[in-house]
Amino acid sequence: MSALNLLVFRGEQRRVSGQELKARLVRRLELLCGYDALLGVLLLAGELECGMADADCPSPRAELLTDAIAEKLLRCGPASGSQSLIDAARDIPVCGQLNISTPEGFAYYALHPLAYADVLDRIPVAANHLLVVGIRTIGTTLSAVMAASARLYGMQAQRITVRPQGHPYHRRTEFSPHELAIVKAAISSGATFAVVDEGPGLSGSSFLSVAEALERAGAPREKIILVSGHEPNVEALCASDAARRWRRYCNVAVAGEPRRPAPAANFIGAGQWRSRLMSNESEWPAAWTSFERLKYLSDAEQDGPRLFKFAGLGHYGDQVFAREEKAATAGFAPLPRRESDGFLSYPWIQARPMAAIDISGRVLARLAEYCAFRLRAFSVRLSGLNALQQMAEHNLRELGLDMPVVLRLEHPVIADGRMQPYEWLLTAAGRILKTDSGSHGDDHFFPGPADIAWDLAGAIVEWRMDEQQAAVFLDLYRRSSGDDASDRVGGFFKAYAVFRCAYCRMAANAMQGSEEQARLDRAAAGYRGALMQMEERASLSAA
Repeated sequence: MSALNLLVFRGEQRRVSGQELKARLVRRLELLCGYDALLGVLLLAGELECGMADADCPSPRAELLTDAIAEKLLRCGPASGSQSLIDAARDIPVCGQLNISTPEGFAYYALHPLAYADVLDRIPVAANHLLVVGIRTIGTTLSAVMAASARLYGMQAQRITVRPQGHPYHRRTEFSPHELAIVKAAISSGATFAVVDEGPGLSGSSFLSVAEALERAGAPREKIILVSGHEPNVEALCASDAARRWRRYCNVAVAGEPRRPAPAANFIGAGQWRSRLMSNESEWPAAWTSFERLKYLSDAEQDGPRLFKFAGLGHYGDQVFAREEKAATAGFAPLPRRESDGFLSYPWIQARPMAAIDISGRVLARLAEYCAFRLRAFSVRLSGLNALQQMAEHNLRELGLDMPVVLRLEHPVIADGRMQPYEWLLTAAGRILKTDSGSHGDDHFFPGPADIAWDLAGAIVEWRMDEQQAAVFLDLYRRSSGDDASDRVGGFFKAYAVFRCAYCRMAANAMQGSEEQARLDRAAAGYRGALMQMEERASLSAA
């Protein structure tokens, strides 16, 4: 299993106008009010700085603005002192078009920038001089926070950001002449070097490439500190000789306890929510627990307990909130409430998760209405499905499944992405409500923006619809939406099922030896079986 090379993570990158991104930052600064708004502004400033550096038009003014916002956040500065920041943002010269990548820790995994300020007292800083090297994307913002914190501690602190290149498992970092001059000067002054990023990911190669570039430049190995988002299992890192290379450097992980709203008291993430809703473990769905959104349950409040879920910091959480609020207003989901530090909360509903055996005409109608709602409410502009097509073809090939797949784009949307029965709640009053309606279709995994047929296919696969039920479901959807998807849903059935199969295989590989592995293996086999059954039906029809 470990030899499989499967595609489940998507590399989201959006093309934006530099002027529009700057204007958006200025508007946010003009409306600045409160800690969470300031945190959101910091993320936007980091994105602008990072995008310009990646476009080979780095701006010292953009770097200074990110630094100033980071310091203001650390000082908990009042919004009234923001005019200087507004003026500084307006003065930044920007490039025409920028590629902006999503900082995954901020958007999906509750990595708080201030964690990189809190870690400073655990780093041995020589000669009171620190050079922070941020690994772009997210390292841009993290480096600004860490350097600002060091200066508040009275240290001499500088920062640079770098973009390692090459295969994800074999990254290499080369400093520009300007960066190398800063590194050489820091070496001459006896500085400590802090390499900051959110990972390590599966390979650890980005961290290692930067540390080794510093060492090649003459930095003493004992003064190079890897500041990571979590404590890694170095034996599992996929880069060549990763464990030995990693142990050559000092590694300091940021605090494991995430910042969250005070009422979010009882952790029910990492699959623990299942024990609250399903008494029988045999009913538990498989979960890749380390990639779940953080979830907590409050103690009883005046209006009952609430579920707290991390939705994303800054504008990433804003997008999730807007989608979930729209779904709630339309009667499909619980009403979210904004909380601090990127969390949303929801009333804890007395209901049971649904199962495939619950399928009925009423359920088919509800699923069809929901998909039609998403078509109307969450349409987006999308030029093609190249990444999704590549994912499906690649994973089919890797899993030894010889079947063609054709994906046609007619109605692009932000899909729900999780149409499994257990993602639907049946209340005591008989209402059918959708959970997690805002985040999964635009997260770290495929599909990202896709045709609405992704959700239609997902519903057919997950609810184990037979041919007649699928035909009824698609007809109900057509009547509600005006979109006849019957001639394109087959391709998405294959793409959806092979993605879920690959996802579960990869998760099982990552969780070997745990109870979760068996659930994931069974789930992967189920998705593979759905693909084989579809191919068998196609063969019989052709005959």
